[in-house]
Amino acid sequence: MHEGGIIRECELAEGIVALIRDSTRHYFGGYYHVRLQVTADVPLCDAWFENAREYEDALGRLGNTVRFSRTLEKMAVPLVEVDLVRNSLLDSFESNLRGYLSRPDFPSRFVLGEYAKARKAVVPGRYAQA
Repeated sequence: MHEGGIIRECELAEGIVALIRDSTRHYFGGYYHVRLQVTADVPLCDAWFENAREYEDALGRLGNTVRFSRTLEKMAVPLVEVDLVRNSLLDSFESNLRGYLSRPDFPSRFVLGEYAKARKAVVPGRYAQA
């Protein structure tokens, strides 16, 4: 088992790298929770924002990077099927998620979407920001 280690790195648009980690763990008896965690840290770029004030606001709310994260998983997998299921999840990543992450507009759309969510979030002790 790979448990916790990086099993694949994929280069995406704008030099961003997606990491796939295996966090498979024993579930019960001879069964496992096969779990792959896909992450990619997307740095903010000032060109994606309408002006410097908005960019500075985004930096304040999000930091210098925003983490994209998805989990691919299957529960209650017998030990003899763990490798097969892991490979199936990797195939699913390649045929579905990787195409989305590799789009040239993925970094900007993702960051701007996260910024929009952050602006709508209610901060304790403050009114919702518009």
